[in-house]
Amino acid sequence: MSPMLGGKQEQSATAPRTGGWWFSLKGSPRHYDDVVNIIHGRGDAEVYFGEALTYERGAGVALWRIRAEGFSWLPPLYAWWAEQERLEPVQFTFHLDIPPDLKYPALDLRLNTPAEVERAIRERAPRD
Repeated sequence: MSPMLGGKQEQSATAPRTGGWWFSLKGSPRHYDDVVNIIHGRGDAEVYFGEALTYERGAGVALWRIRAEGFSWLPPLYAWWAEQERLEPVQFTFHLDIPPDLKYPALDLRLNTPAEVERAIRERAPRD
């Protein structure tokens, strides 16, 4: 959603670095900022474009386009996610999209371990 319509949109101040895998995550708009902070927190990945609220097939979702040189942020994401679901009785998930097929998710993170997600990205995501 456009920032003019009340949505939060983020783009990196500089062009994304090179040398990493390119992919997207989609998930709950409620947790947009937390996920950005987790991904940026380890220094081996960045959200080079994000939207706190966009629509996909009629559902509101958050979008994080990521370039990752490493995956040290995945275990903290899963730990944070488990804690959120412990604190609030609402389950949510993340979907991994790998270009060029962005119409349907490559996998549901809830059904996969961090190691399996990393392996899928390394094997299938484009890399520069």
